[in-house]
Amino acid sequence: MAFAAVVARTSAQGMEYLVRDTGRAEWAVSAQAAARYQTLRDATRAALRLPSALRAFALPAEN
Repeated sequence: MAFAAVVARTSAQGMEYLVRDTGRAEWAVSAQAAARYQTLRDATRAALRLPSALRAFALPAEN
């Protein structure tokens, strides 16, 4: 099964994608470096667990 979703946010530099959320969230400008989730629901859950200052959302992953 292919991974279907990523977590992203907007910043002054443009779109940033969640790479890792263990302990401290790490972000990358490249969608290819993003952590992939199997479902959009899993990605949404990860986005909602981030602190409110890091407001993020789930997006379908590009192949």
